[in-house]
Amino acid sequence: MSVNEETGFASDGRERYIPQRVPPAAEQKNDQESLRAALDVIAGVHRASKAAQGAAPQNRAEKTVLDRALRVGEEKLLRKWAIANAKMLPDEPFTDAWQAQGGEGGAEHQVYVQLGVYYKRNNLNYYGTWLSYLHNLLLHNWLFPETGYTFLGLMEVDGYLQSVVSQKALRGIRGATPNEVAAYMLPLDFVSLQNSDYININFGIIVGDLHHRNVLVRERMENY
Repeated sequence: MSVNEETGFASDGRERYIPQRVPPAAEQKNDQESLRAALDVIAGVHRASKAAQGAAPQNRAEKTVLDRALRVGEEKLLRKWAIANAKMLPDEPFTDAWQAQGGEGGAEHQVYVQLGVYYKRNNLNYYGTWLSYLHNLLLHNWLFPETGYTFLGLMEVDGYLQSVVSQKALRGIRGATPNEVAAYMLPLDFVSLQNSDYININFGIIVGDLHHRNVLVRERMENY
């Protein structure tokens, strides 16, 4: 299947695949050189790879096929970038610290804490592509800078490429009310849906589970 670059449609009349975007404000707030570099590496895959030249997926099955194909290219270039830039981290120190603290984690993260900082490695179980995962970091850091993630690099764990980040430990005095969360999100162009979810209409981005257990108020209201 071919794509007409002028019309933006595939040969069967379907719209072509376009890589996902994030609000410019989120990109502008990113001051992490490693995160910018990793995004640049994989953005090229989504623009130029053979898998990205077809029509946009129309259902979950088509999206899964596309994500898998893109992820192969992403990981190939990310490994090359990480090795060349000393961002491929050894897994033993993390694993030892994680196991020493009881092996805390879930389906997505393995976590340990040291000197008031959480260290997490993510297996991307909840993300189809690395672009989606790294965009999630951008969005989180933009929306919730008090609990922002620092992208430390990559790690090979049992043959699978994982991301490693750190996050400062913070304590809240109470959970935020729905009205407080709505007031915080509105200037960022996110409006309430239901079940503590919020959507940015312009970009189709949904941020979920912003309830009192996940959004904490510190002494000053602006710190969530």
